[in-house]
Amino acid sequence: MSDGPKVVLALTESVCPECLARIPAARVLDGGDVYLEKQCPEHGSFRAVLWRGVPAYMTWARPKIPAYPPVSFTTVEKGCPFDCGLCPDHRQQTCTALLEVTQRCNMRCAFCFASSAEGADADPSLETIEGWYRRILESRGPCNIQLSGGEPTLRDDLPEIVALGRSLGFEFIQVNTNGLRFAADLAYVAALRKAGLASVFLQFDGTDDAIYRRLRGRALFAEKRAVIDACAAHELGVVLVPTLVPGVNVQAIGAILEFAVSRAPVVRGVHFQPVSYFGRYPQAPADEDRVTIPEVIRAIETQTQGAIRAKSFVPPGCENA
Repeated sequence: MSDGPKVVLALTESVCPECLARIPAARVLDGGDVYLEKQCPEHGSFRAVLWRGVPAYMTWARPKIPAYPPVSFTTVEKGCPFDCGLCPDHRQQTCTALLEVTQRCNMRCAFCFASSAEGADADPSLETIEGWYRRILESRGPCNIQLSGGEPTLRDDLPEIVALGRSLGFEFIQVNTNGLRFAADLAYVAALRKAGLASVFLQFDGTDDAIYRRLRGRALFAEKRAVIDACAAHELGVVLVPTLVPGVNVQAIGAILEFAVSRAPVVRGVHFQPVSYFGRYPQAPADEDRVTIPEVIRAIETQTQGAIRAKSFVPPGCENA
């Protein structure tokens, strides 16, 4: 934080973290960092870092023409984010639809934005899931599907869910998983591949079991390697998904990328996810508990000794930059 003048870059809206009321907010440049500042009449002021350092925040904007949903299922009554469903004011068509097919989980991770396994409801039926698929088709036609949860591989009928989606015209179906069942049940992996599964979005926090003990409660690296082996045997592509937590595995970015390259072509990408502090996590965060997009970009360059350069990253053209 600098001692110089602050610059308001944009006015927006947010919600109070205490009462969830919609309140005015501002994106404020303070030195080289950008913060979200907001004020709740009842609960006071809040400030959180959004962006640290280069590339500069204002260069990471890519204007795009809003693409409204062809069909909306909710009306605008209370305003964003309370009318979502999608409402007519939504400025993005669906690229990937995420379907939560269970709230059950076979792990209890320290960090879980879904708070999985806490008061889990009964799994939705195949008939209900078919209704979800058809609703997506009615809204915008076939798109990418990610089956998530909870831990979706706790469902024995997950291959049927995949096959159902494929029969309705969804060509790319991915499962979001911790991979434990993939490592232990090769017949299950084969059944998913036969049903038409295209990709595995694999929880993968590093190549050191000390990281897994901190984030997931036990050593898991051997099982993660077994998952990748199983997927390779059945020609299933894998995307590694590290949750980046300061003081835990941000320093492991380079090692994760080196491992990913060593397991190509079965590993087809790495999807770094800076930790989000909602759902289940150990305690309320301070700014030093956060890692921002430019910090990840710079770490990628530094930890790969320049093999991947920061200047190679550009703001996306589909989702909000």
